[in-house]
Amino acid sequence: MTTLSDFSDELANAITQAAPMIVTLPSGRFAISGVHWRSGLVVTTVDAVRCKRDMTLMTPEGALSATVVGTDPGTDLAVLRVDAPDLPTAELGDLDTLRVGHLVLALGRSDDGNIRASCGILASLGGEWQSWTGGRIDRLIRPDIRPFPGFSGSPLLDTQGHVLGINTTHSRGRFAITIPITTVNRVVDQLVQHGRITQGYLGVGLQPVELTKQLKQSLNLTQEVGVLIVSVEADSPADRAGVLIGDILLTLRGEAIANVQALRSQLRSEQVGQPITAQMIRGGQLIELTLTVGER
Repeated sequence: MTTLSDFSDELANAITQAAPMIVTLPSGRFAISGVHWRSGLVVTTVDAVRCKRDMTLMTPEGALSATVVGTDPGTDLAVLRVDAPDLPTAELGDLDTLRVGHLVLALGRSDDGNIRASCGILASLGGEWQSWTGGRIDRLIRPDIRPFPGFSGSPLLDTQGHVLGINTTHSRGRFAITIPITTVNRVVDQLVQHGRITQGYLGVGLQPVELTKQLKQSLNLTQEVGVLIVSVEADSPADRAGVLIGDILLTLRGEAIANVQALRSQLRSEQVGQPITAQMIRGGQLIELTLTVGER
């Protein structure tokens, strides 16, 4: 049987194993950590690199010059390029084995370069969700860990020291949230390849509207709410497809659209340049239009 002392040593060993990949970045206000994700690439949060193209970060071996590859405010992730061939990289964990109640570690660096660790359990796990800034997050991971100086940009680890994601905060820093490794890898790939995250757009202004009982009966609809088109940008994808002010958008690709968040979820980066079918109400009649998703 593993004793409490043995288990404590295992946690300390996991921290020792993971610590060399963690860097700290000057923010001017509070400590922000980063992770040497892949050889020559550091992942951190957007606050660490806001309005900067070149910066210096601190590693266990000393200072390193870094260049900003790109940022994605939607997921609160930023990627830096460094020349650090000897700096260890992240060893990624297995998200499919996670269960609520599993013990996890947050591991960051303070401004003085010292490691700071905190331990908790996985308080909540879920499916894909949309961030408060409109980013697509592949999986909900919420650890029961109180944010500490250096928490932002730090990795969430399992008890073997494997990285599960990058930590940030939600609701103005009141609780922790983790961006899963699947999302981080997707963002890193896009930023390295394109220098930005492509975002789809149609060029419309929307207002949710409740469908009347008479309208639902006449059109044989079960949907309770649609979105009213209140503006159409000139020469936008919506304008070119023939969308008019006053149309009521019901579905995109067969999925009900009841608010702006539902629309955004249909306009992922991989949809840019692709045709998308919209069902709408115009003049009391159902119509279908095909729009080609543009890039914001």
